[in-house]
Amino acid sequence: MSLSPAAAVRVRRAVPAEIDVLTSAYAAAFTDEAVLSWVIPDPADRAARAIPMFRELLSAVIGDAQVTVAELPDGALVGVSMWLRPANTVAVEHEVARSAEPSGDADVVARRLAVVSELVTTHRPGEPHVYLASMGVRADLRSHGVGGALLAGGLAAADADGLPTYLEASTERSRRLYLRHGFHDHGRPLALPDGGPVLRPMWRPAPAARG
Repeated sequence: MSLSPAAAVRVRRAVPAEIDVLTSAYAAAFTDEAVLSWVIPDPADRAARAIPMFRELLSAVIGDAQVTVAELPDGALVGVSMWLRPANTVAVEHEVARSAEPSGDADVVARRLAVVSELVTTHRPGEPHVYLASMGVRADLRSHGVGGALLAGGLAAADADGLPTYLEASTERSRRLYLRHGFHDHGRPLALPDGGPVLRPMWRPAPAARG
């Protein structure tokens, strides 16, 4: 009997030496992600614009063991997540802000990236927490438990540090996953303009606060 993807997957921390394959895996997992699709509306342009941005973001935090991957027995990376401790959030915000610098007056991508950055930064809780900045699974393995395995691994590490966890769910489907793992809605929904997705802030209390 063959194993399901969730049973076969190994969740582990990414290492700096695999930045190239990690960037490719990240791009594959996020090609149709709701926020990225709004930031870069043209699918033909999405990969070319997103891959350099992904590489810079991943490079800013991978050395501090903030990137977790889901790996199949053959070594394929099929899911990626970025978990930021308080000290690392500033580095990522700097990279996003740099990526948002427009290359011309008509750079819609840069303007939209700046809108997302400002919106989520403004509403992020002030209490120290682990921030799940992003999590994605390769399209053909979604709904097979891979995302749940990634989530469980990251949350176990946050619990070990005694910290709460915060995120913004970009779809109702992902929100339901987070609810099953102990998150609850936290504050008002954050709507991106021009028909963009609605982000739903969510919070998972620290172990001590969960009784």
